[in-house]
Amino acid sequence: MKHIEFLGISGTKSTSQGTTCLRVSNHCVIDAGNLIQGMGAHIYDVEHIFLTHSHLDHIIDIPFIADLFVMRQNAPLKIYGLKNTLDDLRQFIFNNRIWPDFEQISLINHDDKAIQLIELTLHERYRVDGITLTPFKTNHTDGSCGYMIEHNKNGILFTSDTYKCKEIWEMIDTHPAIHSLIIDVSFPSSYEKIAQESKHLTPKILSEELLQCKRQDFRIFPMHLKPTLENSIKEELKEFGILDRGGHVLESFERLPYDPDARIFLNEK
Repeated sequence: MKHIEFLGISGTKSTSQGTTCLRVSNHCVIDAGNLIQGMGAHIYDVEHIFLTHSHLDHIIDIPFIADLFVMRQNAPLKIYGLKNTLDDLRQFIFNNRIWPDFEQISLINHDDKAIQLIELTLHERYRVDGITLTPFKTNHTDGSCGYMIEHNKNGILFTSDTYKCKEIWEMIDTHPAIHSLIIDVSFPSSYEKIAQESKHLTPKILSEELLQCKRQDFRIFPMHLKPTLENSIKEELKEFGILDRGGHVLESFERLPYDPDARIFLNEK
């Protein structure tokens, strides 16, 4: 794959939209908010899931994928996350109460277990299918992270859910390969209190955060908008000039190429 495909982009689940899920290579995704519906018949192509954090809208399909994979696959599904995220999966999902513990259940056709939980180290590079993912700490939950995604010397920074976070701008300033920023803008600016309490961004906060960044030569692609507030957020993103850099609000099943000069494909599903 020469692009990122956005299988889910919404700030909450609705009848028409799924939550955060990015397909970054043939066999690898980030988060699992809309993985089963998004992948459809190709769901069994998934071999690696890199998680940003353990909130439900980012992990919701993982229990069902484990249930599907135990019947058909010959190798465990590899799920990556920071320690707190993996601890949450073990304690609250795969605990034999909410869901079976698929870390201990063997595949029907193989001796390996159905899933393998792999702890990430911040700023370590993980290579899958010719791309490299580098996790960095974000300001959302104790176990939250974003990823720098690199392919053929081109980089895209994905923050996932976050509030004010100095490390985002340090990553962009110190990695010239980053040409695009995918960032959470969940609420309009009039919702600043709930944005702060839930640790999400508004257009106003994002515009203030951008002042920390020395570089100006990157595109900004907001996502994770709350559906009922979407129009207000989009209007404000224009007012604050956040979309003047060549980016736009992401749509479901949009494809963002790793090559910044390549065409962006909209709604290809």
